[in-house]
Amino acid sequence: MDKIFTSPGSFSPNGRLCQVEYALEAVENSNNLIVIQTINGFIIGTEIQNDTEIEDDKKYPRNIFLIDKHVIIGVSGNIPDSKIIVNHVRIQAQQYRFIYQDDIPLNEIVTEICSIKQQFSQSKTSRPIGCSLIIAGWDRFSGHQVIKSDPSGTFSNWKAVSIGSNSLSNQIILDMEYTEEISLLDALSLLIRIIRKKISYTVPSKIFDVHTFKIDHEKNILIHRLSKKELNSLTKL
Repeated sequence: MDKIFTSPGSFSPNGRLCQVEYALEAVENSNNLIVIQTINGFIIGTEIQNDTEIEDDKKYPRNIFLIDKHVIIGVSGNIPDSKIIVNHVRIQAQQYRFIYQDDIPLNEIVTEICSIKQQFSQSKTSRPIGCSLIIAGWDRFSGHQVIKSDPSGTFSNWKAVSIGSNSLSNQIILDMEYTEEISLLDALSLLIRIIRKKISYTVPSKIFDVHTFKIDHEKNILIHRLSKKELNSLTKL
């Protein structure tokens, strides 16, 4: 009976969108991504699956995208699918700046992203976008925000969140150990503990890439990618 409902946006007889479930499974088997909000910013850690010299030379790994100077997006799942969203919201951010001479609020970016994802999940001619996103940034309306969006287009706000492989066990650790007053150094220490639980016999820089996102006293947004030396030194914390 399920074979009747072959188009991507069709519901099965028991009310399920199978293509969305397949997309969620793809995310669960993809690279791990962890974001932790701190008292003055947040950190983003992403699993490295294909480390090459070309990747080392890039400012951002292949699944981390700078949308504007105040917002960054991390992707887990089908990376090429995410390019549709990334390119669209980059244009949206620049159009907003041109019109209003200000940074685009994060809630407008999230609304646009989830609208695109929901349209793909209901389309009869195309499958859902097969990736989950974490949108992290700062604006003068809401301060720091960390927002997760799944392939169906639903979204939720978090303080510390993990997507991709091992996300369930990672989230349990984050829920237990995260505090509202966590500092940048403590957040990095927590991230390293999570990494070492997954693979304890190698140095963190071989399996993870970490960025810090801070707001200074003059409200300047500072994004820093930890070098391999900096990341490996954190194991002593």
